[in-house]
Amino acid sequence: MGLFGSVKKRLTIQLIGICLEEDGCNIQVERFKNSKMTYSNRKSFLIESKEVLSKEIINYLNILQGEHEQTYVVLFLNTLGQGAIPGCDEGIYEKFGVDKNGIKSVCIDNRFTIYASLIDINWADKIFKKVGLDFIFSPFLILNAYIDKNNDTKEVKLYILNTNNGLTMMVKNGRKLLYASFFNVAKEQDLLLEDFENTETQSAVNLEEELFDEFDIDSDETNDDMQELDDEIDYENNSEYSSLSGKDLRFVKYLDASLKEFYDNDLYDSQFVTKVKIYDDAGMHKDVIKYIENDLLLDTSAENINLLNMVIEVAKEEVLSYA
Repeated sequence: MGLFGSVKKRLTIQLIGICLEEDGCNIQVERFKNSKMTYSNRKSFLIESKEVLSKEIINYLNILQGEHEQTYVVLFLNTLGQGAIPGCDEGIYEKFGVDKNGIKSVCIDNRFTIYASLIDINWADKIFKKVGLDFIFSPFLILNAYIDKNNDTKEVKLYILNTNNGLTMMVKNGRKLLYASFFNVAKEQDLLLEDFENTETQSAVNLEEELFDEFDIDSDETNDDMQELDDEIDYENNSEYSSLSGKDLRFVKYLDASLKEFYDNDLYDSQFVTKVKIYDDAGMHKDVIKYIENDLLLDTSAENINLLNMVIEVAKEEVLSYA
């Protein structure tokens, strides 16, 4: 360890985790000295739009950064233009129909690749221009951190990260990624155009369609698939699901669509899933779990989590790894 690294570890390090949702912004602050937490605080703000940070939020974040020189601001990215695909070699992008020129990607432990569209990255940088961002974390990175932390056994299992805005899914066989998908469940929409509906240029829409070619669906096929699912299970008019909110119903629909895609698409090493582990930051309705167990016949367990705790934990490991 160099001299700079030794000094850095003795300084107070402040980490600020941010999750921006449709109508709110959650911020968690934690401070560490000698790797031990000395302070923790969480604050939530109401927002009118995800496109503009309020002066209150900007002032709050800038005051925090002014108090400690070693401050790192971390955004949990929950926009639709991102994904995860098995493998890390150059050929995977073409195989899964992902335009590598329109994304920023990271290989995780030589096992799989996570990516986000440059449009989403630029959007985040623009929103936080007056604050600054040090890290932008993919939901797949955070879900994988929960999986690795729990040291799950070598079996084919579906893992779900449930947040107020997003449904993140990864099917893994031990440490090997078989399939991954992400959906924004905050509102009903065309699966291809979420988060790009206000984009000014047609090129943004074209890129979004290219990125989601990995699901082997176009908008018409998506609508047909979702209609088939609705025909099989009439969620809205089925008394069994009458207690579910619109968000919960979308969760069920997108889960169905993802499993269908995993089993039917030859791109994926489809193996039979028997178990589901849910990391829940949004208070999932008990009837959703009942549906997964009874209708999908999957052994399901759920764990309540604080998403931003893990965001900060991963950021802490990243910061201290350079110390």
